[in-house]
Formats: sequence, structure tokens, C-alpha cells
Amino acid sequence: MHYPDKRRQRSLLRRYWPVLEMDPAMTEMDETWQKDTRETLNDLRLRISRFLRLLVGRPETNVVVVTHGVWLEEFFRLHCPEVLDHGRKRVYNCDMFAFDCVSHENNFVRLENPHQI
Repeated sequence: MHYPDKRRQRSLLRRYWPVLEMDPAMTEMDETWQKDTRETLNDLRLRISRFLRLLVGRPETNVVVVTHGVWLEEFFRLHCPEVLDHGRKRVYNCDMFAFDCVSHENNFVRLENPHQI
């Protein structure tokens, strides 16, 4: 329905960025994108929640997340609204943010030290 929402094939992404470690669970094709249905706000919130569960379970201490602005806006709105001045600011192309993700026993707790870089 909205083609820019569809990610590129895994093999193409690996060719563009060979030094990045891709999640082994990532399929070759974007199987979540649908040509006749867009993700609802509730679907997006569920995806953010699943991502946080995955993130806090990873062994790395530094992780880079590349995503769309709407995802980041909702992520911050839910977990740290002051970053975007409680909805008065937007996330634009190439915006970058840094924060500490605090977890306890592999459960997301909160974001700390968020700031735009």
C-alpha cells in the first residue's frame, strides 16, 4: 500500500553493509509488509514493545537501531516524551538520538539520558 514502508531484501542489505551483523531471524524478503494494508498505531506499539523485549535480551552493550521517523516518534512518545518536547517536535530524515536503555532481568524498565545528536 505504501511501498517505502517495505524493507529491502536481506541479501541486498548485506551487500551494502557487509560489516554489520544482521539478526539471524531476519528473512530474505520483508514478510510483514502488505500491499493492501498499512500498520495501525496499535500494531506499531506492539512492534515497539516486541523490539524492546528483544533489545534488552541481547548481550551487546552498544546497539545502533536504524528505523523510520514515525517509529521513533511513537517510541519516544510512549517511553520518553520529553525528547520530542511532548509531541511538539518531529523526527526528520537522518535525525540521530542516543539514550541508555535500562533493563532488569531482561525486562525493559526505562530510557535514560536521551538526547538528539
